[in-house]
Amino acid sequence: MPTKFSPTRRTVLKGAAASGLIIPVTGIYSPAIAQKRDRIILGTTQEPVQFNPLLYVNAGAENIPEACLFDALWDVNEKGEFIPNLAARIPSVENGDISADGKVWRINLKRDVKWSDGQPFTAKDVEFTYQTIINPKVAVRSRSGFDLIKNFKVADPYTVEIELERPFVPFMWAWQNMHIVPHHLLSKEENINTSGFNSQPIGTGPYLLKTRTAGSHMVYEANPNYHRGAPKIRQFIHKFVPDQLVAYGQARTGEIDYIGVSGVPFDRWTEAAKLPDRHFFPLAQPWVQFVYFNCGKPQFKDPKVRKALYLALEMQKAIDDVFFGAYKRTLSYLHTTHWAYNHDLKDSGPNPQLAAKMLDEAGWKVGADGVREKDGVKMKFSMSTTAGFPARQATQAIFQQNWKAIGVEMEIKNMPASVVWGEYTTKSQFDTLLVSWEPTVGMDPDYTARAHSKMIPAKTGSGSNYTQYENAEVDRLLEEGVRQTSVDERKKTYARIQEILLEEVPFGPQGGVYQGQMTHKALQGIKPNQYVVDAAWNVHEWSWG
Repeated sequence: MPTKFSPTRRTVLKGAAASGLIIPVTGIYSPAIAQKRDRIILGTTQEPVQFNPLLYVNAGAENIPEACLFDALWDVNEKGEFIPNLAARIPSVENGDISADGKVWRINLKRDVKWSDGQPFTAKDVEFTYQTIINPKVAVRSRSGFDLIKNFKVADPYTVEIELERPFVPFMWAWQNMHIVPHHLLSKEENINTSGFNSQPIGTGPYLLKTRTAGSHMVYEANPNYHRGAPKIRQFIHKFVPDQLVAYGQARTGEIDYIGVSGVPFDRWTEAAKLPDRHFFPLAQPWVQFVYFNCGKPQFKDPKVRKALYLALEMQKAIDDVFFGAYKRTLSYLHTTHWAYNHDLKDSGPNPQLAAKMLDEAGWKVGADGVREKDGVKMKFSMSTTAGFPARQATQAIFQQNWKAIGVEMEIKNMPASVVWGEYTTKSQFDTLLVSWEPTVGMDPDYTARAHSKMIPAKTGSGSNYTQYENAEVDRLLEEGVRQTSVDERKKTYARIQEILLEEVPFGPQGGVYQGQMTHKALQGIKPNQYVVDAAWNVHEWSWG
């Protein structure tokens, strides 16, 4: 049954804190014991459920096993620079690996890499990864850029040559966001979507997955043959603590060494910063928090209705009261600090009077029960997000009251992360979502996977346009933006895309996400990175001091 939520934010946070922070301590902790055990425990509120890095990913949670088990051709470091991983060097026009027109790429691979089952990594693995990405039968997270490859050639076992139909400016980001999978294993699978590999993966990464206890934790052991050097910590444990306040309590007591992804609750930031043996740091994340409307549902088919519902919401109040001002208001899928952000966008809300007027004009009239209806359909719907996230619950409560004031009934229906971000989201079964997501091609402004009409997985089987939004002009602009090499031209294109999206509101942006992360002070090598969604992006460099 959906959960009704009506208490005030302060009551909820205090109540959750009172129950969540008094927890059993399973063992005495100290850096000395951690060194003796040679392990680290990272805690998140969300649980990963599949480990094939090409398939749909619950960003944040599933990027952790991805970083432990697999490698991409290159990574992005904490300075925003591309650095080699499986590639021997970063291709560029200057070193001759990219043609002057941007269409031909030559990628040189490392020669000393092995899969964790001992088989050698070669160019055939890169080729197979590409073939899997463009295979229409595989539900990959994105095909942006890969669908423009005209020719893919294995020049020799450690060199691939790629020819694009036309330049694709974010092509470097596209490969950074795709980890390489093994040809010798997955090429034998009839259906990669349901392969046993997705829960028992073999990779080239710094760790090997040993055990997974559903609902509890995953245990990894260091890969002694890792091509960038064996990890300094022998055992890595990824622990799932669904309640954010409980997770923070365990980070304070030492049951968790590093609290990432959801991070420290916002009302605990001041306290966390004063803990003597912990290191607390706020970190900008690529995510933006949205209200997602399912355009396939009768209540949300009309853009004017979606705009009205968005105008009724007290977005800034929720940021100030719930997130303690940590999130930064945005009117786009980009942070306001992004180079492509459209600073001409205007915030017209909250305006409940205008919202009510727009709903009236759209034919949604208030009925005898106080709830709007049209053609026999009530303006009643649910909103879902991850259970155990007090800040989001409090935000939902504010939105619930905002909509009630204009004759709209919203029911809060939260579920565990593995449920709400599973087929409920990917097959567009939801009414509305409160969700945080990042641009789909690294830090590039390309938003094809989330906004193009060909990227609706409920209809096409691929992409991440879960709102089922369709707009021919947006499609055209998205296709144009990835071909433009001029930054000024791209800024104009993406400015127009942002303008249309704000007017038609398939997803209503709220704020650019900032998280408070916390580690034990003795844990070294962690490099906070605002350019990736993965807290464990450089896990092979971590060590106990």
